[in-house]
Amino acid sequence: MSDVRAKIHYLYHSGFALQTKDHFLVFDYYNDKPCPSKEGLAGGVITAKEIAAHNNPLVFVSHGHGDHYNPVILEWQKLNPNIRYIISSDVPAKGEKIHSLKPYEELELDDMSIKAFGSTDQGVSFLLSVDGIDIFHAGDLNWWHWKDESTEEEIKLSEQDFLKEMKHIVGNRIDIAFFPVDPRLGSEYYLGAERFISLMKPAMLVPMHFSDNYEAATEFALRAQDCNTTVPMIFKRGQNILFRKASK
Repeated sequence: MSDVRAKIHYLYHSGFALQTKDHFLVFDYYNDKPCPSKEGLAGGVITAKEIAAHNNPLVFVSHGHGDHYNPVILEWQKLNPNIRYIISSDVPAKGEKIHSLKPYEELELDDMSIKAFGSTDQGVSFLLSVDGIDIFHAGDLNWWHWKDESTEEEIKLSEQDFLKEMKHIVGNRIDIAFFPVDPRLGSEYYLGAERFISLMKPAMLVPMHFSDNYEAATEFALRAQDCNTTVPMIFKRGQNILFRKASK
């Protein structure tokens, strides 16, 4: 038996970098201003040196909202000839290294399989298998119920929208899921993530889409202690999370 590993770097909001055996993956990067007194991944940013250092950098963009997409990522093409982009079709970026996906489209890229699913907002969510690890990034897929502001009918409709999309995803194996726990939703901000865990049973769920509200992320991790899914506490930009998966 050996351990299949991924090193996860929390960048900001829904932005993450992952280092697997042979790949360097970046998801929904937009905040390119580092933390004070920190540099590079430790400060929550991707530097030119970082992009140039990796043989297989792949950059994912779930949709074009300003808190998920920063056009600066396209400048990285000048730094590494092997870089490739997998982006939602709503993002107006074209080029030889850019693969644009609509919901339910699939892409085989070398030894990696990628499938786009839908969202309950804009763009897509991503499911990919790379270096023996199945990774899901939800983008803006969530149960956006806004319970403290919505009518009962609106809440019911938002739940139906979420479960309709989840029907396409259920049945897939997920090792690492990145999923929103957005405190703007109010007192029941965690319902979408809890439902996702219940339906998908990922080995690990990493909270996201909470900006600077680390209290929401750590609170959700505490709520999830009794389930079989590991939910790490996130309390700063640049934080590292190590995922281990037993492999024969």
